Amino acid sequence: MKRGLALICFLSLLTAALTGMCGCALRQGVPPPAPQKTAEPSPSSSPARPPSPSPTLVPYVDAEWYIERNNTLRDMMAKNGEYSGTKEIDRAIERMYIDPDKPMVALTFDDGPKPGVTDEILDILEEYNVRATFFIIGIRLQKPAELAIVKRAISLGCEIGNHTWTHDRLTRQTLGQKRFAIRETNKIVFDATGYQMRFVRPPGGYYDPDVCRVAKEEGMAVAKWAQSGNVMERDPKLIAQNVQKQIVNGKELEDGDIILLHDTKPYMVDAVKIIIPELLEQGYQLVTVWELINCSEAGFVPGEVYHHQ
Repeated sequence: MKRGLALICFLSLLTAALTGMCGCALRQGVPPPAPQKTAEPSPSSSPARPPSPSPTLVPYVDAEWYIERNNTLRDMMAKNGEYSGTKEIDRAIERMYIDPDKPMVALTFDDGPKPGVTDEILDILEEYNVRATFFIIGIRLQKPAELAIVKRAISLGCEIGNHTWTHDRLTRQTLGQKRFAIRETNKIVFDATGYQMRFVRPPGGYYDPDVCRVAKEEGMAVAKWAQSGNVMERDPKLIAQNVQKQIVNGKELEDGDIILLHDTKPYMVDAVKIIIPELLEQGYQLVTVWELINCSEAGFVPGEVYHHQ
């Protein structure tokens, strides 16, 4: 009897020990779920804000002139460029974003277009995704090659400016001759491209009240310059040096300056290869004259004379 009771007690103890060991193994292999945390009440009773939309590729400038610029670019690029469609054009315009609060200058080229020079300068501008303003001589556009260059410049977002019909000095002309020199140049560009020019640059920079009068009649302003790269220089390195600091008077380049260059000689191509990366490295945005002036406090005013922003 005693042996039977002892056997029963031994079996009971053995079963309990085995059960405890199995239980520990189970808890180690599959831990119990952690208790859920109670959400803390929001300090504000206002409803949760919806998630912000995904940012666009570039910031948006809320200004009438900028909207006008983009609409004009869209039309001109479609008419004069070789884009596959509106999506490609819109992507190109997004890459032309301007930050009005950052430094900017405007490169300008006079006396073209010149095949073998202007088109190679356009190649460089396109490579760096920057823009410039080309003050063209109207009579040149009677040749197909020169006209094709202007169309390409427009399609890349560059600005075309009026450098008169034959590059004669306007201050030596009558009011009627001034009107012809400016209006005929406007007409040949508009008829071929649909592009409306906004600036006239008098040859040699010589102007008088009648030049401003005609410009205002045409909804245009007069664009001169604050910094000159190559009126007398031929060496590409000296031209680039002149852009940074004038050899003749020591004037240094400043934010908002309009820079005078010429696109009629091959050495200018080599100079531009130096100038553009230097300016970009210094933090300048390279924009058109119209963009530059519209980023100023006063904005664009027809009939005014501009040397810089």
